Amino acid sequence: MKTFKFLKPEWQALIVIFLLLLLQVTAELSLPAYTSTLVNVGIQQDGIEDALADQLQKASMDDLMLLMDEGEKQAVLAAYTQTGDLYIRNKNLTQEEREQAIQALELPMAVLLGMRSLEGGQVALAGLRSGMITREVLLQQLDQNLPMPLTGEAGAQFISQAAAQFVRAEYIAQGIDIGKVRNSFLWTKGAIMLGLTLLSGTAALATSFLSSRASARIGRGLRGRVFKKVLFFSKAEVDHFSTASLITRSTNDINQIQQVSVMMMRMLLYAPIMAIGGIRRVTQVRTGLGWIVVVTVVLMVMLVIAVALTVTPKFKLNQKLVDRMNLVARENLTGVQVVRAFSMDEHEIKRYGKANDDLTAVNRSINYAFSYVMPIMMLILNGVSLAILWFGAKGIDLGNLQVGDMIAFMSYTFQIAFSFMTLAMLGAVMMPRAEVAAQRIFEVLETESDIKQANQPKTLPTGNAGSLRFENVSFRYPDSQEDVLSDLTFDILPGQTAAVIGATGSGKSTLVQLIPRFFDVTQGRIFMDGIDIRDLSLHDLREQIGFVPQVAQLFSGTIASNIKFADEAITDEQAQRAANLAQASGFIADKEEGWASEVAQGGSNLSGGQKQRLSIARAIAKKPRFLLFDDSFSALDYRTDLLVRQALKKDFEDATVLIVAQRIATVMQADTILVLDQGQLVGQGTHKELMASCATYQQIARSQLSDDELAGQGGQAS
Repeated sequence: MKTFKFLKPEWQALIVIFLLLLLQVTAELSLPAYTSTLVNVGIQQDGIEDALADQLQKASMDDLMLLMDEGEKQAVLAAYTQTGDLYIRNKNLTQEEREQAIQALELPMAVLLGMRSLEGGQVALAGLRSGMITREVLLQQLDQNLPMPLTGEAGAQFISQAAAQFVRAEYIAQGIDIGKVRNSFLWTKGAIMLGLTLLSGTAALATSFLSSRASARIGRGLRGRVFKKVLFFSKAEVDHFSTASLITRSTNDINQIQQVSVMMMRMLLYAPIMAIGGIRRVTQVRTGLGWIVVVTVVLMVMLVIAVALTVTPKFKLNQKLVDRMNLVARENLTGVQVVRAFSMDEHEIKRYGKANDDLTAVNRSINYAFSYVMPIMMLILNGVSLAILWFGAKGIDLGNLQVGDMIAFMSYTFQIAFSFMTLAMLGAVMMPRAEVAAQRIFEVLETESDIKQANQPKTLPTGNAGSLRFENVSFRYPDSQEDVLSDLTFDILPGQTAAVIGATGSGKSTLVQLIPRFFDVTQGRIFMDGIDIRDLSLHDLREQIGFVPQVAQLFSGTIASNIKFADEAITDEQAQRAANLAQASGFIADKEEGWASEVAQGGSNLSGGQKQRLSIARAIAKKPRFLLFDDSFSALDYRTDLLVRQALKKDFEDATVLIVAQRIATVMQADTILVLDQGQLVGQGTHKELMASCATYQQIARSQLSDDELAGQGGQAS
């Protein structure tokens, strides 16, 4: 799954989290066993854990020895030291010595308890002491008269409990306070359980902290990677995804991945560890109810698979509908004036409502599917509880099961069930949604831009050169069947001012956007100072260019920060000079805060002309070798247009300038004018030459100016 790939950078955190979860699960799985011990030993046996009593009377030990073989006697005597009339248990026994002594004592203690308490038992005890009854005969008679055989699980449990009762009676006979023994056991085990709980809580807290930090880093890294990738997309890639979709992927989809990353590092690791550990613990509790766990696991797995198959396709559709709704919202928010101007409010409300309703319908369908999950899970858990109580009660009644063991088994079963419930919620709810989001993010990250950089880029020659050459250049947009530009060949010499003019849709803006490689030519080549621009690094290429787009785009900040956008090293004096050349100093000075005046997002608090002048100032502040103006004078009045061009001619005489314009007055004084018609170059020359030779240019010129104006020097200041 693609979602897991985003976790690779956090492998160190994952290892630490895994170890902490092992610690947490170990602590949590130990608690039911201690609960079972509290019930079985602390309550039922008054805190007496086993047959290995702390001390035994000599008379009792003598009687017990009569019921042991030589090996058992040696094991018991090795565990005790006689002190007067008492046998005191040795303190430093190994685990093996303890087990051998307990095994040797249990059956003799159970038999001796019966002879002391049952009718006729004293006679049998006297016969045993006198040697009239042998140990083997006594055990054979006892095995025949008991309701259950001494061998087997039930018999072993009966003998163990009887031995504990013998030790209890022995303590009472010695004057030991049984209540104190019981309370000491309960307090000790309770303190251990409290410590385990604190340990589990601490591990859970540390896991939560580490997973939250790691997921935040994952989100931060993804946002950075996606933003960097999109920043280097050509316009074709941006149009392929759509701006609204890219915004959704950069925000909503990455948030989905970040949220699921937390759950994956915590619960997706925790649940399997708990399930495996719980199953292992269940097998250690001899209850005969293991089949209930198997049924529970099978039902949970079936539920997870069913829900995942149902909702995964709907999650994919859901994300597409989110993109669609964001697209409609973005179009209306950016074009709200147009909507109002054409009284299309109701139409756009209905269009947005349709997108909203479609998204709501899919979300409702997903929520319907999820609404069945929890009730079904609770039904399974309640059925499991009933089954454990029913069959557990039967086991207790038959003597095959203790109450504490049944409680522990129920706890383990619930832990296993909740683990699978967690996996179900992750697998059916969060993982499919995150997987869809991850696929959408990978689509962006794996998309290669059409604009390729040379493996060994060349460098432009130093100096003041600035030639530009188009050689048999053709271009068509992706998925288009027709060329926008066809077989263009022309030269712009260093220091020249060239202009491009033509009817709407003739390819003027496209021509300009080919130079900084916003698009790459379909055929032909573009040379800058004799070097194919595709052989230059994008940074070096664009570093030579000052570009002013057709739609002035400013950024939130101040006027100063927008003019210095190209290079932080631009000084205040250079920014001031650029503003003067762009005829922007006047309105800047009129503002209350001057250069520190805030610019709203997109420059919405400035007029169209002010935005264009700031865009021009931003382009020329970096002192580029090439200046490209993509119809950037359209919002300027004729006088400001003329003043800007004259200032550029005077102060940037070494720069090569290319101006796309609709006004004849803007291009008349250009050194060379390129006339485009339906993507073809139909004329090139000066204004005077084109008026004499190019019908297309004549038509455009005469539609804007009179013959007297065209014959004069309309491009110069009066």
